Amino acid sequence: MLQIGKTSSLVMTLCGVLKDILLVVASMVIWHTPVTFTQFFGYSIALAGLVYYKLGGDKIREYAGQANRSWAEYGAKHPAQRRGIVIGAAVLVFFLLVGSMAPSYAPESVDKVKGMLGGVSSGNA
Repeated sequence: MLQIGKTSSLVMTLCGVLKDILLVVASMVIWHTPVTFTQFFGYSIALAGLVYYKLGGDKIREYAGQANRSWAEYGAKHPAQRRGIVIGAAVLVFFLLVGSMAPSYAPESVDKVKGMLGGVSSGNA
């Protein structure tokens, strides 16, 4: 209630969205929870909206201009490393997209793997 009084109900709602995004990211990192491309796309849009709300359009354009200048300067000083970074990023994005299209873990598959590993499957319990 204190936060709503000091800011607004919109800030409280946006904090809830950020909390949801952080929970999904933590779940992906800690427990390797699969996330579909649609979910990733939706959370990306939500995160971009939060950043836009926090910084505003003018500040984002200013930061983008600084980043472009720094990237151009880095490319002039280290062209081979810059090319390697671009190729590495393209390969990473490719594998992330291909990995997101992989079939999800169905309960039958999990039971099959548990059976192979000697664990108790839900069908046998």
